[in-house]
Amino acid sequence: MRRNISSTLAILSLVLLLGGCSGLSAITQRFLSQGPPPADYVAQEGGFRYLKSCLPPQAQYIYDQLLEGIRNQEEEIPGLYPDVDMIRSAAQALGRDYPELFWFSGSGEIETTYLGETPTEALYRPVYVVSAQERPGLQAQIDQWAADCFATLPDGASDYDKVLGVYRYIIDHADYQNVESNSILNIMVYGAGLCGCYAQTTQYLLNQLGIPCAYISGQANGESHAWNLVWLDGNPCWLDTTWGDPVFEGGNANDSPSYDYFCITTRDLLRTHSIDDTVPVPDCTVEDYNYFRYHGLYFENYQPDALADAIQRAVDNGSPYISLRFSTGAYWNACDHLFTKGELHDLFHQTPAGQAEQLDWRGQLWYTRNDDMGTLTLTIPYR
Repeated sequence: MRRNISSTLAILSLVLLLGGCSGLSAITQRFLSQGPPPADYVAQEGGFRYLKSCLPPQAQYIYDQLLEGIRNQEEEIPGLYPDVDMIRSAAQALGRDYPELFWFSGSGEIETTYLGETPTEALYRPVYVVSAQERPGLQAQIDQWAADCFATLPDGASDYDKVLGVYRYIIDHADYQNVESNSILNIMVYGAGLCGCYAQTTQYLLNQLGIPCAYISGQANGESHAWNLVWLDGNPCWLDTTWGDPVFEGGNANDSPSYDYFCITTRDLLRTHSIDDTVPVPDCTVEDYNYFRYHGLYFENYQPDALADAIQRAVDNGSPYISLRFSTGAYWNACDHLFTKGELHDLFHQTPAGQAEQLDWRGQLWYTRNDDMGTLTLTIPYR
């Protein structure tokens, strides 16, 4: 968009007539005074903001300019260096780094002022989805939702326990539904949203708990998708809260969460997801925080005794389900034994609970399987 600069040109012509080349130089310098951002700019501190850290220093300078204006809900943010790509990348990074700016849509309009063919400065008009008057009431609801979530965490919870608690709480209190934006409002106020809402809510809550968490986008099942990158004890891992919600896969809201995509490696993620190349991401290789490994539910071999012990632990905890994961070779072997050869009944029978007739192991048994991830979820057949 070009501003009308006919009056500027008239003034410029008058100065040229009255003052010659020296007048032209002074006016030109005035309109070209918006120099580039400093190449050695040190960004303002603002907590963990992963996408910002991936920007070059000059884009981080614009990012901080935009952040101040958006925090104050200004209609226009002027005085920006007129590099449209830099402004756009800074605005996109800010929208993904700051889920707490729920009044900002993550987008806006860029208007550039020109002198002749030379851009002199730009302004940014953010698109807001909430008025300044509405913000306090909505913030109070967000704060209460977060407090209710944090109250479910155990005393002295480790960072792993915090991530697991937040993951479960979101899944238990959200439905996967079409909405118009990725705002945390959709989950924390209205109770439903798409993958971007799940990812931003996860990011917001974990960052509140001091756990570094970033919003990452890409593709899954041939469609645009969003999930999170989380750091535990300095180790990055992938977390997809949306795919943990049974409603997402067409299940019942009362079904157990899926842990197939809880703190997984890049190798595992790429079985079903592809990552956008908009920002660099680390190669997540540490498996210690994977749900199945962390809880002793990962098996390198088909071992009926070990599986029965795991089922008994679930029974002792009163769990309605148990999820198990196998290495690739062990997974197909387990499926052959449990389902093709019908050994699932025997597996429940050999547990102490099965021997005590606490389980209806002779009846119909229910399970789900994820061949991509090598996981099985068994419904425990309580009497």
